[in-house]
Amino acid sequence: MTRIALEPYFLHQDQVQSLLGEQRTESARARAARRSEPEAALPYVLAAELAEALSSLGVSELARCVLEQDLRTGQVIGAELDFAFQRDREQDIPGFKPISFTAMLDAGEQVRVTGTFNSARTASSSAAGSLAGTKRAYLIGTVTNLSAAQIELRPVFIGIRSFIDDDLVVGGLTPGARVYPSDIIQFSGIDFTSSFTEAESEAVLHVPEEVVKHAFAGLIGESYVPKDWGGERSDLYTSRVFARGRQVSTAWLFKGPGYPRAMDVKALGKNGDQIDRLFTEPAELLVLQHCHQIKPSVVGMMDAYAHDVRRPRSYMIIDGADTGRILRSLGMLSASLPQQHQRTGVPRQGELFHRDH
Repeated sequence: MTRIALEPYFLHQDQVQSLLGEQRTESARARAARRSEPEAALPYVLAAELAEALSSLGVSELARCVLEQDLRTGQVIGAELDFAFQRDREQDIPGFKPISFTAMLDAGEQVRVTGTFNSARTASSSAAGSLAGTKRAYLIGTVTNLSAAQIELRPVFIGIRSFIDDDLVVGGLTPGARVYPSDIIQFSGIDFTSSFTEAESEAVLHVPEEVVKHAFAGLIGESYVPKDWGGERSDLYTSRVFARGRQVSTAWLFKGPGYPRAMDVKALGKNGDQIDRLFTEPAELLVLQHCHQIKPSVVGMMDAYAHDVRRPRSYMIIDGADTGRILRSLGMLSASLPQQHQRTGVPRQGELFHRDH
């Protein structure tokens, strides 16, 4: 079972208690009272209680809400971003020592995420040092202002979020984590550190998406490869992948030469809805493959969906270079590959794994 752990840098006790409700608040206060320093322990106990309650509170990921155009003022969201924190000493008043923050969210269009909080409410004196400069942090807050270019948040929590699976086998998948192609046992014979030439990159762009899908399915050992149709949530679903020592269910989204350039969020359907549909599959690992570069904005969106507290999963990105290395290992990336496919079309399953010896 996956659980969430929260380590607070900043925690607004009154607002957190309002989110938790009376019963959970009393439970947290009772546990803090048993500590040697109850007041110092209370922010950490409240953070633990908040972590346990997140899924039932329905706290959505900000990136997912923006992508789905399902964000409103007053909504409580979570966001894990690279925040730039700035102490605004000129705005100090008694009891209020403001820190402002900004971050950029790319959901097809750049959106600025901003807000201010009172540094007097940091969880401890040492936590203040973690709220300076640019830091990766998880924030839970309320949307106070909203426009196409900017989202203003009032934070109730800023700190570190971790996903923990108490039943996880050693080396297995961690919910919310990125898995790499080299973690897949069926890819263990492929050197993902090898050089990849410009000519090979060009050759990948001429391999039809259907060929790539069948090639990957064959390498994984999946015999059932569905035909493409408009209402699909994924291009391939299989339980035959072995990742980091254990068998996992995976759903795959393949993007081939129909989009022969660097992939951004806009390449994934209206409002990036192909990512959204992919994450509705009942799979532990969600895989996005493309014949070209995959931009950081897409990786960030996959990461945001994987970290959704309501159902955290793992994800994998396979860009054009790693796709090419996999195809090369199957003998499918010869210099004449584009002409071959123009002449013969999609090869039969048995032809996918022909090698020259």
